[in-house]
Amino acid sequence: MSQENVELVKALVPQPDTDWAELVRDEGAFAVVREAVSPLLTDDFESVMVWPAVNRTYAGLEGLRKNWLDWLEPWATYRITIDELIDLGERVVVLSRNHGRREDMETEVELIGAAILTFRDGKIARWEDYADRAEALEAVGLSD
Repeated sequence: MSQENVELVKALVPQPDTDWAELVRDEGAFAVVREAVSPLLTDDFESVMVWPAVNRTYAGLEGLRKNWLDWLEPWATYRITIDELIDLGERVVVLSRNHGRREDMETEVELIGAAILTFRDGKIARWEDYADRAEALEAVGLSD
């Protein structure tokens, strides 16, 4: 099942030029996401943000959106590129680079982060976002 999990993650990740701030904030855009993603989540799906000074867990797809709305609040634009997907069977580690620009900035800043997606019965049960890539790798027993 692990290769199927990796393929599912690949299919879920928007194109690198997608503005996540717009995608998550816009009700119409998120309605499309909601329809496509809802069948891929377990009934008890959790979303976790592990960022500096922030560690919170929300339930369901709306919880994932709430987590992202909170994180994206200061950002005018925000996009994510994937460096690597690591197949760990029932978990897939997503190594990413996040690029954001605040309203008062002319240039983007880069955050080298990661996410851990945990699968159960072919669906995503947990999505953890980490600002610190090394912390995410340590969480799954890998070193940077």
